[in-house]
Amino acid sequence: MAIALANPIYDTVFKFLLEDLDIARGLISEIIHEEIVSIQVKPQENVVSLERKDLSGLPVKENIRDPRPSTSSFFTVYRLDFLAEIKTLEGTKKVLIELQKAKLSTDIMRFRRYLGEQYTKDSLPLITIYFIGYAFDNTLPGVIEVARVYRDRLNNRTIERKTNEFIDSLTHDSFVIQLFELKTPMQNRLEKVLSIFSQATERLKDHIVYYDFPTDDDLQNQIVRRLNYAASDETLKRQMDLEEEVLMELQDLERKIENQGKVIVEKEKAIEEKDKTIVDKDKTIEEKDRLIQELKKKLSEL
Repeated sequence: MAIALANPIYDTVFKFLLEDLDIARGLISEIIHEEIVSIQVKPQENVVSLERKDLSGLPVKENIRDPRPSTSSFFTVYRLDFLAEIKTLEGTKKVLIELQKAKLSTDIMRFRRYLGEQYTKDSLPLITIYFIGYAFDNTLPGVIEVARVYRDRLNNRTIERKTNEFIDSLTHDSFVIQLFELKTPMQNRLEKVLSIFSQATERLKDHIVYYDFPTDDDLQNQIVRRLNYAASDETLKRQMDLEEEVLMELQDLERKIENQGKVIVEKEKAIEEKDKTIVDKDKTIEEKDRLIQELKKKLSEL
């Protein structure tokens, strides 16, 4: 029997899930394949105001018969930063782990901006984890690791088990998880855990994921229980509804920007065509004047 889970693609649910530091530590540890000794969350909060509109698309005016405000605000998380202590062969080391989730393709620029900000704030080694919640690249696997490799360029050999604090503070490892490509055969623990995040359409309805895989792993069970609780929480459900409205607004805005871009391109093409026509006309006039001058010259010679 399928278990109803709040869909972790929503910022509200994603935040609620990872507020449990045991879950955050277990999930991140599985993704980066490192033992995390301790972890602290450094949440980045953004409050978004959504203006309610009527059926014609105009802003809703204040109405004493309608107690709801004309604008609604909700709490959204665009990224979560963690300060973690990781066990290594030499002992332990502190790292920053930046975990981000995207539902729109334009979020890529946000990733780059945040990454630049992070490098200016802290000198600790950085690990980034990206959960991609839209069709990204089906030629790549569901979970991609982009690892830092030290290589001796003079002889083209990989330098094994050697790190440098300066280099590590300027470069970073990344993990990209494509939520639409998690077609997991459940062969290992990472697949079991990430199967909960899969956005396979046959398992989704409204804000709910109907999870019907066996739950025989402790971390998998922890995540399932927390998301199952979130699915029946009225506050979280209202926040998911509002987040969906914001997402639709952003998608509409993206489409408008895209259409405006097309209009500008078409106008530029039309202007180019007009300029070309003017140039051709000028050339025709010049040719006509030249022929007239030649005819005049011939007539004068008669």
